[in-house]
Amino acid sequence: MLIWPIRADSIGMKPIHTFPAPFRFSLVVIFAFGLFLAVSVEAQVPHSSHVVLVIEENTSFNTAVANMPWLAAQGNANGIASNYTSDTSGSLMDYLWLMSGSCHSSVNCTLPAGTHDFGCSGDSCASPITDDNLFREMGRSGISWKVYAQSYAAAGGTVTTPDLANGTAYYRRHNPATWYSEILSNANGSQSRIVDFSQFAVDLANGTLPEFSFIIPDGLHDAHDGTPAQADAFLSANLSPVLQKPFFQPGGDGLLIVTFDNGDADVAGRIYTAVIGPQVTPRTVSTAPYRHENTLRTLLDAMGIAAALGQSANVSAMNDFFSSSAGGVNISSPAQNAATGTQVLVTATASEPSAQISQLQVWDDTTGQRLAVVNGPSVNQTFTLAAGVHRLIVEDLSTSTFQVLHKSSVDITVGASVVADGVTITSPTQNAATGQQVLVTATAHESSAQISQLQVWDDTTGQRLAVVNGPSVNQAFTLAAGVHRLIVEDLSTGTFQVLHKSSVDITVGTPVVADGVTITSPTQNAATGQQVLVTATAHESSAQISQLQVWDDTTGQRLAVVNGSSVNQTFTLAAGTHRLIVEDLSTGTFQVLHKSSVDITVGP
Repeated sequence: MLIWPIRADSIGMKPIHTFPAPFRFSLVVIFAFGLFLAVSVEAQVPHSSHVVLVIEENTSFNTAVANMPWLAAQGNANGIASNYTSDTSGSLMDYLWLMSGSCHSSVNCTLPAGTHDFGCSGDSCASPITDDNLFREMGRSGISWKVYAQSYAAAGGTVTTPDLANGTAYYRRHNPATWYSEILSNANGSQSRIVDFSQFAVDLANGTLPEFSFIIPDGLHDAHDGTPAQADAFLSANLSPVLQKPFFQPGGDGLLIVTFDNGDADVAGRIYTAVIGPQVTPRTVSTAPYRHENTLRTLLDAMGIAAALGQSANVSAMNDFFSSSAGGVNISSPAQNAATGTQVLVTATASEPSAQISQLQVWDDTTGQRLAVVNGPSVNQTFTLAAGVHRLIVEDLSTSTFQVLHKSSVDITVGASVVADGVTITSPTQNAATGQQVLVTATAHESSAQISQLQVWDDTTGQRLAVVNGPSVNQAFTLAAGVHRLIVEDLSTGTFQVLHKSSVDITVGTPVVADGVTITSPTQNAATGQQVLVTATAHESSAQISQLQVWDDTTGQRLAVVNGSSVNQTFTLAAGTHRLIVEDLSTGTFQVLHKSSVDITVGP
């Protein structure tokens, strides 16, 4: 059998260019009882349970190569994107390209479909960004994340702390999380995930790094105010220990990307980007014309997030850094840093395109005990573990040779938590806004005394609301509108001495409804039939709503105009992906006041 490579244009085909695309083809002519074309499919980004992103500043490709030897050595050993250019001059906008696939400024870039203008520049945004973004999608997918920002605590440690506060080199413009609406509103406690960089070493030592770690050096260590050599020293000192961890060793699935916002003097241009990890094909030099949105697509694919954010919907991930034979082990249970009981369910699957899997082995790396050997590529088994911290490892072994092909790990804490003495109020929560019927739920625990009763007090009025025998209360009270401090205290048997007390501050009254449009159906990323029910309401405190308009942003078609402030209507949509937008318009001027969107997939 003879095999010859041929040029596509020599057989009347358009040549295939080397720009990134989800599928890239190579053609060979094989003579064996006839002529046919064999097609090979490009690799995809493999799953990673530990993704680390570091963004440096204002350094062009050649400057980085000449002055950052540690980074250059890591790139040479792993992978370099040699034709990578930044999107927009001005720091913040490049960080936004990396997090939501847009510069969010119609003045500074052509806004990708589905993204909007929030008045962003290189320094700030005029209003909070409400578009979909990486932080929101990680929250939806249950992926743990942290932003590790150097000098954050010393600068003030809040999401609105400005550039160079308190004489530090912290830049809010380099911390893109702080410009998104859900972070600014502390949705799901998200502000607690933005921490000082000093926490990174603690989490690394304790084995509690999240699935996505975003490292933001301060201006002295990212080459913004300091030198590239100082930035390189920071990377060497802080990333070298990461690369020694099991998830960055052979068989692991760690992924580290180091890139720059812009070139020298903050000018958009060619910048150095290193892709590092055990699943990266060693010594890869990619000449594909990548940009920040390609990195965003790569991050999404590595963490298994299907959402297409801004321009990342229109580009490929940086697939050419990974072998088409790359496989790995994915642990879906328990989650990283989970707190569990002593019965621990381990669920994992392995995939090896270029090898046959004989078995999975489950290990407790903390005790050195092999917990199970399971034939085949998957395991779904419960194990009894002692209380304490455990690192569980699942590895897949090849048929016949029983060589370990890949492994993945999770760190968990097993055991019932120690109950501290005192009173715990679970309802209402601190700073809650409630109606006038307020449910108070609390429990008390005393290891060295017997609890006779709980007393509930309104400290604002001085009124005792209830005396409840025993260590718990679950009772509703009617309170006047206004601010109240509620106190629950436990008293000892016999002496009726107050042992402990706990308090919460609440605001009683009609809750304030935020201005805007709320879509309750369909939900974000829903898979639906062709009959799609759209249910939405709008509220405007300072304007009168004339109508709601429903748009299919994917096709550009206006689906409906509904008078009033709510819509509950079914539409017939073609199969495929759709972005639905509902916007409210003012009376008289018919100006769009607010809009909201959901992305759905319509089946046949």
